[in-house]
Amino acid sequence: MENMLNLVLFGPPGAGKGTQSEKLINKYGLVHLSTGDILRNEIANGTELGRKAKEVMDRGELVSDDIVIGMIESKLDANPHAKGYIFDGFPRTTAQAVALDDLLQRKGTGISAMLALEVNDEELTKRLLLRGKESGRPDDANEDVIRRRIKEYNTKTLPLKTYYSEQGKFHSIDGIGTIDEIFKALTDRITFLKAEMDLTGLESDIEHLDLTIQDFEVADDIAPELLLEIDAIKRAEAEEEEEEREKKASVKKEIKKSASAPAKSKPAATKVATKKPAKKKTSSAKPAKKTVAKKTAKKAVKKTAAKKTAKPVKKAAKKKSTPVKKKAIKKAAPKKAVKKTPAKKTVKKAVKKAVKKVAPKKIAKKSNAKQKGKKKR
Repeated sequence: MENMLNLVLFGPPGAGKGTQSEKLINKYGLVHLSTGDILRNEIANGTELGRKAKEVMDRGELVSDDIVIGMIESKLDANPHAKGYIFDGFPRTTAQAVALDDLLQRKGTGISAMLALEVNDEELTKRLLLRGKESGRPDDANEDVIRRRIKEYNTKTLPLKTYYSEQGKFHSIDGIGTIDEIFKALTDRITFLKAEMDLTGLESDIEHLDLTIQDFEVADDIAPELLLEIDAIKRAEAEEEEEEREKKASVKKEIKKSASAPAKSKPAATKVATKKPAKKKTSSAKPAKKTVAKKTAKKAVKKTAAKKTAKPVKKAAKKKSTPVKKKAIKKAAPKKAVKKTPAKKTVKKAVKKAVKKVAPKKIAKKSNAKQKGKKKR
C-alpha cells in the first residue's frame, strides 16, 4: 500500500470539486471517500457505526471524529486492492487530519497530497447563483447565505492548509477556467506527484542495491530528466563513499606517525639523563678516599664495642652451671643499660680519632706509591 495515490480534494462551494473528483476517479481508478455518502450508507445498512451515528444525529449533535474515522477504516478494509482514495469532505479540522494520518499509517500508507481548488469569492458567488437557478437549491439562491458559506469555508480550511503545507503536501490549483483546463492542471500536478513518489522509492532502493537506470521500473509519465537525476544521485553517493575511504586512510596514517614519533624521542632523553651523573662521579673522586677511611674506622669501633658487651655475658654464663640460652643473653644485656651508657658519643669520638690517625697514613701511603710508580716510569 506504500505507492497508493491518496488525495485530499479541497475546494469551496462552487469550485467544481464534485465534477473534478469524478474525472480523477475514472482516470486513476481511485475509490471515492465522501463522509456524507459513508454516513448515509452505514445508516441505511444498519451497521453498528450507522446506529451510533443515527443516535447522535437524532439528538441534533454532530457525529464525533471517532465514529467518522471508524467508518473510513471500514471502507479502507472493504477495498484492500484499491490503487488509492480521494477524500471528499474530510478532514475538515486539524484534529481530523491528525486522526486520518494515524489511521493511514496503521494501514501502511499516507496522504499523498492535498489539492485545493482556488477560486476568488466573486467568481464563487456567480457560479452558485447560476447553479441555484438550474438546481433549485435554496442555499444557492440567497447571496448572503452564499457569502457566509464561503467565509466559513475559508476560516475552517486555513489551519488545514498550514498543516499540510508543513508536510510539503499542500498544492494550490487554479480553479478558474473550463472543466478540461482545470482537470489538466490537476492531472499535471498528480503526474509530478507520482514521479516524486517513485523517485523517493528508488532513492531508498539505491542505498541497498547496485542498479543501473535500465533496472528501474518507473511510471510511464516520468520525464527523461528524472532518469538522469537518478543516475546523478548514484554518482554523488559513489563519490561520497570514495571521499570517506580517503579520509579514513589519511587518519590511519596520521595515527601511525603520531605513535612512532614519541618512541624515537624517548631514548634520547634517557641518554642525556644518564650522562649527567657520570660528570658528578668524576668531580667527587677525592672525597671518596675519606669515606673509605671512615668505613674502616667504623668497623674497628664496632669490633671493640662488641667485645665490651660480650664480656658481661660471658661472666654471667660462667656463674651458672646450666648452658646459657639466647634469651638469657638478651636479658643479660638489657636495652636500658645500653641507652644509659654514652655509646653514641664514645663511638663518634672513636671514629674521629681513628679517621685522624688512620686516614692520613693510608692517603700518604697511596700517594707515595703513586709517586714511586711515576718515578719508575
